[in-house]
Amino acid sequence: MKVTVKNKEVELKYSFRSMIIYEKITNESFSPKGITEIINYFYSTVMASDKTLELGYEEFIDYLDENPDKLTEFNEWLVSVTERNKKINGEQKGEDVDPKKS
Repeated sequence: MKVTVKNKEVELKYSFRSMIIYEKITNESFSPKGITEIINYFYSTVMASDKTLELGYEEFIDYLDENPDKLTEFNEWLVSVTERNKKINGEQKGEDVDPKKS
């Protein structure tokens, strides 16, 4: 997924770096319980995906207020990435993965 923030296109990456940034911001592990956790993880992912981007948290909230559809897109992207990772991890553990569901 790509987002354009502060006139800069950022290719989002699901990474350990984004999880570390999230944990530094919130002092807890990522466990999406509500919109606040998703927004915080979205911000963490943007910051992890482009280390040169200077974007404050309040600026990011303003960006979301101006582009509310991006949160929905991010949530859909996050679900697809985590589902894909579950399938990959299942295959690595020797579990059967139904090819019809891939």
